[in-house]
Amino acid sequence: MLAALGVRRNVAACAVIEVVLQPFPETLDMGPAEEDLRTELRAWIADHDPGPPPAEYGARIQALTSWQAALCEAGFMGLSWPVRYGGRGMSLAAEAVVAEELARSGAAELINRLALYTWGPTLMDMGEPSQLRRFLPGMLDASELWCQGFSEPDAGSDLAGVRTRAEVDGDELVVTGQKVWTSRAELSTWNALLVRTGGEPGQHRGLTLLITDMKSDGITIRSLPQMLGEPHFSEVFFDEVRVPVTNVLGGINEGWRVSMKAMGYERGIFVLERSIRLRRRLSELAARVRASGAADRAALAGIGRIHASLEMLTAQAYRTLAHQQAGTLLPGATSVDKLYLAEVYQDLFGTAAEILGPEVTLADDGWTHDLLESRSVSIYSGTSEIQKNIIVGRLLGIR
Repeated sequence: MLAALGVRRNVAACAVIEVVLQPFPETLDMGPAEEDLRTELRAWIADHDPGPPPAEYGARIQALTSWQAALCEAGFMGLSWPVRYGGRGMSLAAEAVVAEELARSGAAELINRLALYTWGPTLMDMGEPSQLRRFLPGMLDASELWCQGFSEPDAGSDLAGVRTRAEVDGDELVVTGQKVWTSRAELSTWNALLVRTGGEPGQHRGLTLLITDMKSDGITIRSLPQMLGEPHFSEVFFDEVRVPVTNVLGGINEGWRVSMKAMGYERGIFVLERSIRLRRRLSELAARVRASGAADRAALAGIGRIHASLEMLTAQAYRTLAHQQAGTLLPGATSVDKLYLAEVYQDLFGTAAEILGPEVTLADDGWTHDLLESRSVSIYSGTSEIQKNIIVGRLLGIR
């Protein structure tokens, strides 16, 4: 078989074939319970959707917070979480239904999705019972927003380069250093903060994950200017900030393991939700092209290409969720989702700008906003270059 493919028989090639041929669930199964949930949620959204959030940043944040709180009160948040922590004890497929229906309806996004999709599941896997009781409820109703303190000026997508230090002092850790590109830092109650408690920058060992109160003494937040004109992300400085040892997640010097667990959760539901929202935008673009009556072959080819790409992206998201539910997700596998999302995202809005022309920048319909935002997708949560390295090294076994 290898000879027929023209592939040399070596360790790397064998690793590639093993990845390609391994048994896997094709997609996420939706049963009667999930379809009943879908019917329930569609009816609720029809009666309660407040419409698009305001354009002004502060008012939009308040509207998004109120929207998630309303969804939580109605029982639609954390559906796969245990009942004792505010969930319904359903399957991961139920979470996918919520993501699908919110995106398809055009309803506002969940403001605390970092907590819901990433740190809630990580806490339930690796946290102490006291931590679950303390932190999970505020994630569901958005009363306590979360941010993530990973990137630094000298450690962007390379987490092993983290330099922010934490020294153990009795029953506290004292944190000194700087983080950057921290989304919604100024709004957050808690920061999933990756610090170095041992080893040297460049090493995976010696990292620790601290759940840090963003109102602690010694924290300074400075918003970073961006093209969108919104204070969405910031640099955060820590000057001898004291964090209780009880806020360590997974154990001291176990931060790399915790981070990898979190990254496995980060992209599943998020990529599914985002792919469906991108489908809505593509449908809007197609409608404008039809209405103009001036669709040329290049425009039609671009729309067709993006439609096919979104079909593939959505299928990949369902496959990832199926692996998560089955417990068979390979380390680094979600890098495929992140890389492809960035490519499709940028292709869609770049193509839209070409089709709609420069006058679209004068309209208040979101196309310019989304074009500018799309440029960040290949940078945040790990650059596309880093994702390619992970795919080659961890999935294909090529060093």
